[in-house]
Amino acid sequence: MTIAHSSAVPYRPEVDGLRALAILPVVLYHAGVPLFSGGFVGVDVFFVISGYLITSIILAELNRGDFSLLAFYERRARRILPALTVMMLACLPLAWLWLDPLDLKAFAKSLVAVPLFSSNLLFWLESGYFDGEAELKPLIHTWTLGVEEQYYLLIPLWLMLTWRLGGRFRLASLAAMALASLAWAEYGAQQASNAAFFLLPARAWELLLGSFVAFYALSQPRHAEGGDALHQGMAAAGLGLLGWAVFGFDRGTPFPGLHALAPTLGAALLILFAGGRTWVGKVLGARPLVFIGLLSYSIYLWHQPLLAFARNRSLVPPSPAELLLVAAASMVVGWLSWRYVEQPFRQRRRFTRQQVFAYSALASTVFIAVGGAGYLSQGFMRPGAQDTGLAQAFEDPTVRAGCDRDYRGDGWGIGLCYFGAPLKNGGADVAVFGDSHSEAMLPAFDEAGRQLGLSVAHLGVGGCPPLLGVDVAVGNYAPGACAALAQRQLAYVREHPGVKRVVLIARWTLYTEGGYGQERMTKYFLVTPEQPAHSREASREVFRQALEHTVAAYRALGAQVDVVAQAPQQLANPKYLYYRLAHEPQASAEEKRAAVRALSIPVAEHQQLQQYTRALFERLSAQGDLRLVTLDGRLCDQDRCLIGDAGSFYKDSDHLNGRGIALFTGDVRQWLAQASATAVAGCIQGCWRPNPGGTPLLSVASQGPFGLVAQLQPLFQR
Repeated sequence: MTIAHSSAVPYRPEVDGLRALAILPVVLYHAGVPLFSGGFVGVDVFFVISGYLITSIILAELNRGDFSLLAFYERRARRILPALTVMMLACLPLAWLWLDPLDLKAFAKSLVAVPLFSSNLLFWLESGYFDGEAELKPLIHTWTLGVEEQYYLLIPLWLMLTWRLGGRFRLASLAAMALASLAWAEYGAQQASNAAFFLLPARAWELLLGSFVAFYALSQPRHAEGGDALHQGMAAAGLGLLGWAVFGFDRGTPFPGLHALAPTLGAALLILFAGGRTWVGKVLGARPLVFIGLLSYSIYLWHQPLLAFARNRSLVPPSPAELLLVAAASMVVGWLSWRYVEQPFRQRRRFTRQQVFAYSALASTVFIAVGGAGYLSQGFMRPGAQDTGLAQAFEDPTVRAGCDRDYRGDGWGIGLCYFGAPLKNGGADVAVFGDSHSEAMLPAFDEAGRQLGLSVAHLGVGGCPPLLGVDVAVGNYAPGACAALAQRQLAYVREHPGVKRVVLIARWTLYTEGGYGQERMTKYFLVTPEQPAHSREASREVFRQALEHTVAAYRALGAQVDVVAQAPQQLANPKYLYYRLAHEPQASAEEKRAAVRALSIPVAEHQQLQQYTRALFERLSAQGDLRLVTLDGRLCDQDRCLIGDAGSFYKDSDHLNGRGIALFTGDVRQWLAQASATAVAGCIQGCWRPNPGGTPLLSVASQGPFGLVAQLQPLFQR
């Protein structure tokens, strides 16, 4: 993200204009402007520009025989650290005031990682760039600095070591690295998107592409000055590739990888061909774009913290107009940073080399110390900020602890867990199979089983649907593991004829929709040897066939099959909402209720997400092949499926917590004891399908739990 000019490299205003075309989409994308759905590719453009400029300087100095690593890193320090230090210092009081303890602890970790230029490693381990939580992290954008500085620890050394071996060897070796990096990036985009997005091995080829441009520009120093048809056409093509990526890509685009060729090749073409004699070069060289380009580093540094703190400070999501206002403010703050921080520190007569290194070392030490203290003290343990009960709401229930501790990745090492009443004759009465959603529901089955004298067996692991014959395209485990686990689940029922009811619970839409809200879940598409394609359409067909096959297999063993439709999936993570609510003493009860409703998913969106899976479940239910149970009635009213009330019903955006599960314990008890397939199937026809007069279960929910139980009681009678 950082770019430096030198007298060794002729100044080109078009390159500064290109920097403006990179920073503006990034800022607007992070501000949530829908038109710039692929604005994140601006970072890739910066990588190419940086590789071009920095490599040009190194090559020029190596040719003159006066290249110095010490001088090189001095330039990097002058360019990067002063503005970065001021930005991080400004974040400290805002984080203290506005972040909850969990977020403050995470922020403290980033304070340690940024000075060590390893924040890309930290954010890779923590989450994904496209997760909703990323928008709340003030320093997540510093991952690009980590990638760049890791690259610049290596490339100068490599150029020095290979300088005497000749240009051909040097180019061939770098080309081999670039191709390997691109291959890694494409594999990672499909198989391990977070690692590919954040880590240098999958990003190095973008910086190397800029380096190759520098090699060519050094051999053809006047190439960019052309204005013939070739230059005009190639410059226009570069602009078109960049525009296609910015406006055509979105969070669901597999990235980086081959898709990243569009913005990076576009940037390379613009650097090579968009000189001042082309119409594209004249546009890029216009004074407004050049001015924004000069500010681009400072704008980049400040825009994310300002947007993140605005989102953290607000109990409800800021409006588009408010986010645009914050984005505009980042331009102003970026100018102040450029004018009063960047520019002075780049003047050697004002700050010597020793001063720059000393100030940098001092600032880094302070941030590492403060960050370490914040992390070790659990977010500085501010008075009144820690709420044990609130923290427990977002932890896994103890009843499921250890259920998958022996998982080896082959589907057969999962720890089989028993709940409810003691086993009779070595086997359970009820078998619950599924992914992490089945694990979340275990407290309800445990309590219901104890009360009814029924033993409950659970076998499952997060990320594996309980469907026979299918595997997750790129899940959390070794290929074939989920299919093997499903076979083991079937084998358990076959070997224990006392199991008369099989309950299948999963986050079904994870395997059919490929994404939701701000998530990128394409890695969970289902595949079979016959249908290996990674697409929503293929995964849906695999899901349909596997569901029918699985239900038939369990029915053939004499077991009743119950399918629990997943709980309404929320758009927001409740942890942040409820921590903020708990520490907003000035907010009234009405304001807090409004905030909860505002962040709860609308019923229409919930129905849209589950439309495909519910239609399949309803059809099989109508045929008498399975019994369908929904959780909507306890959570949804006419307009919203609530994320909670005074306390959260959810552990995260899709898993219910102990409090949410407690809403259904009584229903599970009655359902296991008495519910008939006809009664529940009849309920589902009213529970799910909307009609102008309101759906029975949704309308009953407004009467509260006791009214709901009274209305449902006839359904559980034989």
